[in-house]
Amino acid sequence: MSAGQLAIIGTPIGNLKDLTFRALEGLKEADVIYCEDTRRTLKLLNAYEIRKPLKSCPHFKEKLVAKDVVERVRAGERVAYVSDAGMPGLNDPGSLLVAACREENLKVEVLGGVSALTHFVAGLGVEIPIFTFVGFLPSRIVDRQRFFSQPWTNPFIFFESPHRIESTLGLLKERLPSHNLILGKELSKISEAYFRGTPEALLKTIPSYKGEWIGVWFPDNASS
Repeated sequence: MSAGQLAIIGTPIGNLKDLTFRALEGLKEADVIYCEDTRRTLKLLNAYEIRKPLKSCPHFKEKLVAKDVVERVRAGERVAYVSDAGMPGLNDPGSLLVAACREENLKVEVLGGVSALTHFVAGLGVEIPIFTFVGFLPSRIVDRQRFFSQPWTNPFIFFESPHRIESTLGLLKERLPSHNLILGKELSKISEAYFRGTPEALLKTIPSYKGEWIGVWFPDNASS
């Protein structure tokens, strides 16, 4: 039986010191590293003086690359996969590679790390035992309008682009002005910040929309 394996490795979401010992070991032991963006992964590897072959595997190439990964693992290679930041498979590529290896009964190991979702929840200061994670909000305004027209009963956590966060708050101000949100920006970085309030209050409070955003929206019956 092949001694190869696929390692799904969590990487820092901002602060490079958040790389775990197991993740570091996995990167050092890999024969080849597949990644979402070779330029971003190279910065991480250079920071830890790791020299490994890098192969590109963004979401639109994942299905095709999965065949190569299976062949390498079957041949006994230790293959690592990392997304740009956080945990692969959580709103990032990686799940198709895992599925392909599982279908062939090949070993898959997950080396956990920082996730924007868990980091955000830990920093909220609000208990939300039940929530829905929706990933990135729809990019088209009509789809976002339809999204916020749904009868949400539980808080939901979302990612949003710095180019759309202001317009999303504007939409919420018009449609759901009394509902509260908590937004997180640039998690784990020096510029990390949390903002809390109604859409109108946030539009008046947030000094800049640059950076990566995550937020939680509360229905009227949920505590914030």
